[in-house]
Amino acid sequence: MSRLAHNRVARGFTLMELVTTIAIAAILVAIAAPDMSLFVKNGRIRAAAESLQNGLTLARAEAVRRNRNVVFIRDATGWSVIDESSETLLHQGSGKEGATGLTIAADPADADRITYDSFGRATKNAGGSAPLAMINIESASPSENVNYRPLRIEILGTGASRLCQPSVESTDPRACVL
Repeated sequence: MSRLAHNRVARGFTLMELVTTIAIAAILVAIAAPDMSLFVKNGRIRAAAESLQNGLTLARAEAVRRNRNVVFIRDATGWSVIDESSETLLHQGSGKEGATGLTIAADPADADRITYDSFGRATKNAGGSAPLAMINIESASPSENVNYRPLRIEILGTGASRLCQPSVESTDPRACVL
């Protein structure tokens, strides 16, 4: 054997090493896939809930800032904040913030708006419709996994909105109060 051939170092992977690595990677992906699906569902729920809560907070702040009634309206395409007296659109949310594959339900069921007065408190809606009291956000295909987290936005008597988890025990600080 020549001296040149003897000093030659093999580089690369053997076929057996490559197959073993791919098999381990496939097993890890199969184990992690259900958790990733749940992670995505929970992320969509959180994004939609935070968008709605931000809209409610914005409407309340605009009512105080403008010293007049401001209305938060939720519809199929998102949400809007409108100056009640001039009917001017102040802000709008597209509703695309994770809303795909979600069920968003208001309470009372026919409520789609809440009006804030100049002190930031919830007041009567024009036309006498019932004001939003809470909004439930959950996946259209809920999971039985203990880490599945549907959310609720509660609108308190002061007009402030609170994001909570209806699935936790009442002693937990994340629990809903209404």
